[in-house]
Amino acid sequence: MVGFFCKYNMDKISFYNVSFEYNGYNLLYNTLSDSLLCLTQEESEIVKLLFENLGCFSEEYPTLYTGLKNTGFIVNTDYNELDYIKLQNKRKIFVDRDFHITINPTLDCNLKCWYCSTKFAKAKHTGGGMSSNVVQSVIAHIKRVIHEGKASSLHLDWFGGEPLLYFDEVIEPISVYANQLVNENNVRFSQHITTNATLIGIDRIHRMKELNFTSFQIPIDGNEQRHNKIKCFQGREGTYKLVMDNINMIASIISNVNIILRINYDKQTLKKIQDVIKDISEESKSKIYIDFQRVWQVACEEKERNLLKISKENFRINGLNSNFWAYRPQTFHRCYADKYYQYSINYDGKIFKCTAHDYGEDKVIGILLSNGEVKWNDKLLGDLFSKSTFENERCLKCKILPICMGPCIHRNYESRKLNKPLPCISEYAEYSLIAYIIEKAKKKCLIKEM
Repeated sequence: MVGFFCKYNMDKISFYNVSFEYNGYNLLYNTLSDSLLCLTQEESEIVKLLFENLGCFSEEYPTLYTGLKNTGFIVNTDYNELDYIKLQNKRKIFVDRDFHITINPTLDCNLKCWYCSTKFAKAKHTGGGMSSNVVQSVIAHIKRVIHEGKASSLHLDWFGGEPLLYFDEVIEPISVYANQLVNENNVRFSQHITTNATLIGIDRIHRMKELNFTSFQIPIDGNEQRHNKIKCFQGREGTYKLVMDNINMIASIISNVNIILRINYDKQTLKKIQDVIKDISEESKSKIYIDFQRVWQVACEEKERNLLKISKENFRINGLNSNFWAYRPQTFHRCYADKYYQYSINYDGKIFKCTAHDYGEDKVIGILLSNGEVKWNDKLLGDLFSKSTFENERCLKCKILPICMGPCIHRNYESRKLNKPLPCISEYAEYSLIAYIIEKAKKKCLIKEM
């Protein structure tokens, strides 16, 4: 029994505690600390009672109390959790001098997927790739970032279009110079590429390994039959076997690689997506992370949400973990593009904050000059960064703020510009918060497989 006379306690229950019942368990999760407890119903009732009197709790069960405080379920009374979130957000956005530069060698592609983000956003481009002059400007800019920007790290992210169309003309010369420069200046360096993986062969993989490519995002559109209907060469030659063979080859050659296998799904894709598992080698599994992404133009309903839950579980049981874009614990920002030192250099030398838009003149945040300097659009940058992504009444009062952080910087800006209400990320998530927490509990072996 909890005693009637207990000393005054200077602590309080965290605002960011959420709990759900699942198959006889109570899952207690703290969205700020990313801590998770799995309690029986009896234990849950006891903890609930103890939470109502923290003074008695701390006296009668000091070990349990200390454990709950160390994991963030209980915090000091004078500790303002929201202020802490705001501080961490500012550090991530403005203080970290980790430069993340996305480079589009081209917006062209060798495949013609019907849902292509470049086409969907009606991206403005004339065709062709980055000129040799712009390549030299990018090289000069990287030198300025290292010497004048005092970068603590440099991450080059190759995007497009299909960036490997211009590997020899653009990617290799910039990568060679960047590797040389970071080595001379003792700066951490990594490279990532988003590619359809049809232009990768054994020689190119070895060369990319030499150039410090340690991260790949490669999309597929379902099992072999489904994928080949969407991602194919002219003449309808399917690409599935080529892509999967290249994924396994990358994993075999680059020992420290991280491969994000992006599964673009619509109303049909998830029905037989488990077929993909057998095409991933055992050696590759530890290096592959599954990223389920709904095709933008398709509205998925409850049937697809259930299929997504089943699919994620099938992949997990087979040693292939995944997460979900809507929930990002302890990152303290919504999107990598929200960071001040992140930007995208297009093939024509124009600079944008994000690659998921139309590359229109109204979104240009800077122009890359021939000497590597950037003529920044301070007016637009000021508008973009005038408010934090979660700086609105709804987000500030939300218990899942720490793992969400509100809509991205561009959605915030566009909503303010058009005087529209901000969209809620969790309302558009195909994967519910409870499903996310249940999956986390299973990964931690806190609950038995059902």
